[in-house]
Amino acid sequence: MSDAGGLGKNRLGLFSLVFFVVAAASPLTGVVGGLPVAILSGNGGGIPVIYLFACLILMLFSVGFIAMSRYVSNAGAFYSYIAQGLGERWGAAASVLALVSYFSIQLAVTAMLGFFTQQFLAQHLGAQLPWWALSMLFLLVAWALGIKRVEVGGKLLGVLMLAEVAIVLLTDVMLLVKKSGPLSFASFEPAVFLHGNLGVAFIFTIAAFIGFESTAIYAEECRDARKTVPRATLCALLLITLFFCFTSWALVQAYGFDQLIGEVGRDPGNFIFMITRQYVGQWAVEVMSLLLITSLFAAAMAFHNNISRYLFSIARDGLIWQELCKTHPTNGTPHKASHLHSVISLLLIAGLGSAGVDPIVHIFAFGSAIATLAILLLQTGVSASVVIFFRRRPECGEKAWQVLWAPLLAMAAMSVTLVMMIDNLQVLSGSDSTLVRYIPWLLVACGGAGYVLSLRRRVPISG
Repeated sequence: MSDAGGLGKNRLGLFSLVFFVVAAASPLTGVVGGLPVAILSGNGGGIPVIYLFACLILMLFSVGFIAMSRYVSNAGAFYSYIAQGLGERWGAAASVLALVSYFSIQLAVTAMLGFFTQQFLAQHLGAQLPWWALSMLFLLVAWALGIKRVEVGGKLLGVLMLAEVAIVLLTDVMLLVKKSGPLSFASFEPAVFLHGNLGVAFIFTIAAFIGFESTAIYAEECRDARKTVPRATLCALLLITLFFCFTSWALVQAYGFDQLIGEVGRDPGNFIFMITRQYVGQWAVEVMSLLLITSLFAAAMAFHNNISRYLFSIARDGLIWQELCKTHPTNGTPHKASHLHSVISLLLIAGLGSAGVDPIVHIFAFGSAIATLAILLLQTGVSASVVIFFRRRPECGEKAWQVLWAPLLAMAAMSVTLVMMIDNLQVLSGSDSTLVRYIPWLLVACGGAGYVLSLRRRVPISG
């Protein structure tokens, strides 16, 4: 049972939490959509090393993030961490940024989900359905599942995630087995991975990890959160890194380094499918096309849960309508928060669809760019918060590496990444619209709105 303001306790174990996080990262979508562009516009065959660099920076971030998680257990995650370190006003600003980020990526993923489902149905069944209607159908399913007990969603996400990872790894292995000639490890040579546009390569690789930080969102629902959250964070980070590093290295083997850019450039959207068709067979392409849809649905469902819990936490702290912090009497899920943001998402998709907005060129491009930039900004804020939080609490006795040096290094690296990301927003979004350059200012305005909201706060921000 759950009280009016409490999430269901002891519902999630390590594996369920990892499934939530990796599903949000949407591995298959990252391989089909992000990896070819990272190769083409980034550093070509050296891309596997850039995934390792991205992991290193996020690992530095995780050191302080994990230390903080032992003292702050709150579904608000980033918002609560920043509030506890930098103060309640900055925490409120972070809350709005987090909501904007997760709403943006939810819309982006849902729009892409509707688009690919439309293409799949038209190709296989001859059905002609509007993408936005399909997106709304998936939103309704996520809404229904989001109200169920949280472990139900964790099990479903686990099945979907394992299936999408399996089809990509099958392609990797068959490529390596059937490839004529010796395998090349030149990707790991400095002359190769330092070639090309490293800034573009880096922002695409770090974007592949979006969602790994959401372990802390489920801290109140975990069994033994002090152990489960840190372990799940590290497991998710390492699994995502190994998957993308190995897959990108394997795919590079399909062509020589001199031919790779040309092959990807011919048709980036079908690059992975062409390799799968060549080394596994057409049946695998059909399966991969279907699993791309389930991968996007898994991500949409994961972000649905994230948004519900952020709304729950912010309402509990009195920043918005407190009715949203009520939880389901049986399932212990934030059902009223789920109702609100599901209705908002449905109205947005319906409005954008009826207005003829392109789901990929506009919604996905802008949504993913906004989310990536906002989450990186929040991670930078959390790193700063960790330093200040523990400086004020020397009695905690944490090691200087965990609460000072690692967060400072992470903050410096992420600040540089933010600059690179802002300079390359049009490449990241895949849109040449002049509106893209206003995304940073949009985030500044959202943060300012959160700061103003905090002036009417009625309850202390919980830890």
